[in-house]
Amino acid sequence: MKKLTLILLTIVIGVMSVFGLTACNNDDTIVVYTEAGFAPFEYISGGQIVGVDVDIMNLVGEKLGKKVVFENVNFDIIIDAVSAGKLCNVGAAGISITEERAQYVEFSNEYYSAALYVIYKVDLASSYESETTDNTVGIYWDSLAGKKIAVQTGTTADLFLGDELDEGGILNGTGASVVQCSALSTAVANIGSGDADVLIIDQLPAQELIKNDPSLKCSPLYYQGAEGENDEAAIDTYAICVTKGQTELLVAINEVLAELGKNGIDLLVKKHLGIEG
Repeated sequence: MKKLTLILLTIVIGVMSVFGLTACNNDDTIVVYTEAGFAPFEYISGGQIVGVDVDIMNLVGEKLGKKVVFENVNFDIIIDAVSAGKLCNVGAAGISITEERAQYVEFSNEYYSAALYVIYKVDLASSYESETTDNTVGIYWDSLAGKKIAVQTGTTADLFLGDELDEGGILNGTGASVVQCSALSTAVANIGSGDADVLIIDQLPAQELIKNDPSLKCSPLYYQGAEGENDEAAIDTYAICVTKGQTELLVAINEVLAELGKNGIDLLVKKHLGIEG
């Protein structure tokens, strides 16, 4: 995996309080910040925040005998808010561990890995798609040269893209540019409007976002291997973050993840995707 460089957005936590978000000052309550546009891990159904991460944290609440409250916020404020520990003490939103983030919060064990995918227009598929060394259809970074590339602000896709646009990156100097969006729905709409050519996002949300839109398609993103070497998929791995010093909470989260195991997490993913089995 490439080493990612994160420019952590500094948020003045006092300003956030004007939005009326739940304060994290009750020992009987776990306040979880999430971004509920990332199905199947967190999304809105019947007016409620639901998803894989919600199920995991509810199990943590049961284990600790505490109420769990979920707040739907922009993804890019979660790390700062959890770090401060005043409005929330947990971030659960398909968050990847990076060295920069780990300076500010404690991370659980990783519990799910997913490939980054590119969403693009079906009628432009031939200009993006290639056959990879594992005999699948994929998208190489260099096929995005000169393109307007949408990402959700603060996500791992944003970090990956930032690396490739920086000096020494695959897309540096190619005319490629980033279109940052606070919500995935906006990012997808940008492809249809022409404000963006493609969107980079994790596999499952990508597949969910396009399933009812026949004009869009998605494929995995790859680093092209040097001559004689295999291509490498761009992989995103998730963990849950907590405010530093919340040892009991972190231990409980890791215990729940261990009890669920890979099979249990996969079953939750299938449940929230409406897949039997």
